[in-house]
Amino acid sequence: MTTIDANQWLAGLNETIFPEASLTAEAGGTFVGQFRRRLLSSVYQPVLSTVDGATVAHSARVRVTFEGQPEVPAGVFALTGPDSLVVQLDRSARTLHALNYYPKARATWRLFLRVQARLVESVGSGHGRVFEGILGRLGVPTKDVVIELPRHTNEDPALYARALLSYRSLGYRVASECLDLDDPLLSGRYEVIPDIVAVDPRWLPERSALDRLVGQIRQRGATALVHRIESLEHAEHAVAAGADLLQGFYLGRPARRPEAVTLDADLAKLRSSARETVA
Repeated sequence: MTTIDANQWLAGLNETIFPEASLTAEAGGTFVGQFRRRLLSSVYQPVLSTVDGATVAHSARVRVTFEGQPEVPAGVFALTGPDSLVVQLDRSARTLHALNYYPKARATWRLFLRVQARLVESVGSGHGRVFEGILGRLGVPTKDVVIELPRHTNEDPALYARALLSYRSLGYRVASECLDLDDPLLSGRYEVIPDIVAVDPRWLPERSALDRLVGQIRQRGATALVHRIESLEHAEHAVAAGADLLQGFYLGRPARRPEAVTLDADLAKLRSSARETVA
């Protein structure tokens, strides 16, 4: 896509898909969003594989500033009002992340993109179809994108099934978070669960709880992601439990440019030991 074509395409998106949450190109090839006098930008946190300790994906998050001062990202969605504006802002943010990510990303990396709960609820059917068209113009296959469903979606069987199956039918991979073994994703309530199930070790009462959760996730055929890793202890526990993917401030902080990081030597040794034990 030439620069002229890209500008015309973006202008078309701003007019038809998210007219109140427009995107613009900056000098240097980066993009920013604008909504309610707020400036939106992208940051990316690395997701590491425990197979080889390398970066395999990034989780995108929006950063918001108002008159030069940072604001809590979730707050910008509180300014949306009707559901139609939530849908616009959510699609605009995901497009922003894709525009800023793929020119810099390695071909083997995947992009994790969060969708807002109100978008999932308000879109009656065809979840992901509009965004599929946007990705297509960027030359990005949906299989390279992981849609992060809000955790509370798991509590509504009809909503959960509609969203999960719709995204999957278009080729996206789907992720969601579970809290414990009683979570609907692991309790046997659903026959089909997301491709990736995330666990937050900070809320678990003991180390053995993480071992059981990761084991159950893998037994259900999903990839186990331990995220929000904030210390060496968290990382060690996750690796020892047999997690497939790792993410958190201890391993890599969100950055404007997606970075490649690797597990340090001690964690790599622990990873090898843990996988030998599992085998």
